[in-house]
Amino acid sequence: MKRAWLRPGAGIAVAIVLLLAAEALLHSDAVLHRFRAVFAAGRAMDKLLHVERNPPRLLLLGNSRVDNGFDPVTVVEHAGGRSGPSAFNLGLPGANASVLYGIVRRLDSARLLRPGAIEQIVIGLDEGLVQADDSLGYLVFFGDRERMLAHGDYANLARSILRGWGYAGNLKQLREPAKLEQLVRAVIGPVEPVGGGAARRQGYRPGFGAAAQDAEQVMRQEAGSTAPPDRIAEADLLAMLDLFRQRGVRASVVFPPLLTRQVLYLDEAHPAAVPYLKIRSELAAREVPMLALGAGERRDSAEFVNAGHLNDRGAQRFSALLGRALADDSARTVRVGAR
Repeated sequence: MKRAWLRPGAGIAVAIVLLLAAEALLHSDAVLHRFRAVFAAGRAMDKLLHVERNPPRLLLLGNSRVDNGFDPVTVVEHAGGRSGPSAFNLGLPGANASVLYGIVRRLDSARLLRPGAIEQIVIGLDEGLVQADDSLGYLVFFGDRERMLAHGDYANLARSILRGWGYAGNLKQLREPAKLEQLVRAVIGPVEPVGGGAARRQGYRPGFGAAAQDAEQVMRQEAGSTAPPDRIAEADLLAMLDLFRQRGVRASVVFPPLLTRQVLYLDEAHPAAVPYLKIRSELAAREVPMLALGAGERRDSAEFVNAGHLNDRGAQRFSALLGRALADDSARTVRVGAR
């Protein structure tokens, strides 16, 4: 037996077995959920599993500007119950429309997109949502492979199949002592992510200090604000809205508030706004309600953690505005401005 391990190729065989074992673990929802305090994709799985087990009537979708921008409990309170008895915030920092499309398709395959289950959806739409950036590796776990194949997005398709390769860049975070310590703690016992698990505030994570979003992610988000939309992410946004219509799910769009500027969907004078105004026209053609909360008012820096993210004080006010806007049945179908 000892001689067998010394034969040429034995080490390669052991390495292949270990790689296959690691790959199998990365294909397990339970394993990813276990590390929800370590990786952003794990926290996303925490939220998604909660929605699948406890489908809300109203679902808020988006990136970090939704994650820390809207408290579902406050939204429902100010919607007068018209949005349903329950709501959940499925905002994912760093997510784009392609990631959300994959998640929506998963919910649809579980027959959760329908009247009586998830019957109303609000998408928080900023420029970052239609950019191609997936630095947090969400597409590896949540991307829709049929859609990737249809788009000819073979790189992401391969990454989602060979997850060890696709997620390798994010696993490099474990070189940081703090991340490695979190991993060890998660292996020993359940550890909740910063801000608490999905059930604690129905997915809402209040923005505070540097924890609202990683500084590098903020820079990427702002840099993408004037870059043209990615064609695949834009197409996935529209496909998502078409799917909601097919399933009888009411869908609307809210433009998350920013401190120092307007999103380009609303800034007709900005030279980089043309492709974003085109997306707005596509939404109008689909008769998708569009909400710009507190339009025209001067922003208060005391309500923001940074230029793009609200703190809890700001989130509570804008959540109330969103709830009232959703309850306003007398408003025109396509609208900008709700105070």
